[in-house]
Amino acid sequence: MRFAAFMSFYLAVVISASGLVYSKHLQRRYFVELQALQETGSQLQTEWEQLLLEESAWSNQARIEQIANDALGMHLLEHSDVVMLEMTTK
Repeated sequence: MRFAAFMSFYLAVVISASGLVYSKHLQRRYFVELQALQETGSQLQTEWEQLLLEESAWSNQARIEQIANDALGMHLLEHSDVVMLEMTTK
C-alpha cells in the first residue's frame, strides 16, 4: 500500500513538473512572438508617420498652386478679372 501511495505521489510530481516545463516553454515562445509583433507594430507606426508627412508635402497648397501655374497655365484672378452678374427674375 505504501508503495502504491509513493508511486502515485511520484507520478503526480513528474506530471506537475512536466506541465511546468511545458508552461514555461509556451511562455517563452509567446513572449518572443509578442516582441516580434511589437517590433512590427513599431515599424508600421513609423511608416504611417512617414506617409502622413509625405501626404502633407504632396498636398501643400503652395505646391499645388505652383503646379497649376507651371503645368496648366493657371493663375490667380486679379480683382479686375472678376465680373459680377446680377440675376433678374421674370
